Amino acid sequence: MIVYHFLPAEFALRALRDRRLKIARLDELHDPFEFGLAGYPDADVRNGLETMKNRLNEQYGVLCFSCIHHDPVLWSRYADDHRGVALLFEIPDDRAITVSYQPEYFDPRLDAVIRRGHFDERDASYWVSTRFASWCQEQEIRMICGLSDHFCQIDARGKKVYFESLSLESFGVDALKLIGLIRGAHCDLKSTDIASELLAVDTLLVQDTRLDRSSFQVIAGKAYPVTGERSFTTCCFRV
Repeated sequence: MIVYHFLPAEFALRALRDRRLKIARLDELHDPFEFGLAGYPDADVRNGLETMKNRLNEQYGVLCFSCIHHDPVLWSRYADDHRGVALLFEIPDDRAITVSYQPEYFDPRLDAVIRRGHFDERDASYWVSTRFASWCQEQEIRMICGLSDHFCQIDARGKKVYFESLSLESFGVDALKLIGLIRGAHCDLKSTDIASELLAVDTLLVQDTRLDRSSFQVIAGKAYPVTGERSFTTCCFRV
């Protein structure tokens, strides 16, 4: 499946150099009402579910993508007001979770969680795939990641940060296959900036964009190859 991940230019270059993408924690997601806990009528039950959600947050994270790149809202919201980029990935179909947008948060499936006393991976997959209807323009695709088998670093604030590896090689074993980069309409990254973060054996297809005034969409131009310049050295991971 082909998906797009929007991010500021600085973090895109870091992802290229370190060949990895930061995994979002469940307590960092943009929608504070995800998991439907706020809609449950009983305060004690809500508190219990919040405790279980916190446990789940220690076990799982998500990678967030969109199946579209033409919506200007995505570029404004996630790609630094069109100054950033969209990384183009191919991900396994069996790991791609299509988000469903619902008109209300409360979900009767929470009853099963309450009776069982904990979330499991099936619950995690279900709730990361459900968001409120107002977010529907994002057309989001997610991948759930078990944190125990992913690389972890401690950031400057003492918080654990997890990463999913990516590869540019078609024969690589990583779930994330980076196949392109789209520069925002106001992005000032040059081809040389991108090439300096790629290995000399890498070639990445790059596209520029323009804002179409008639359709109010972001239009990507013809792809052109950028070949890496960096020699094989130990990556200096930065958080």
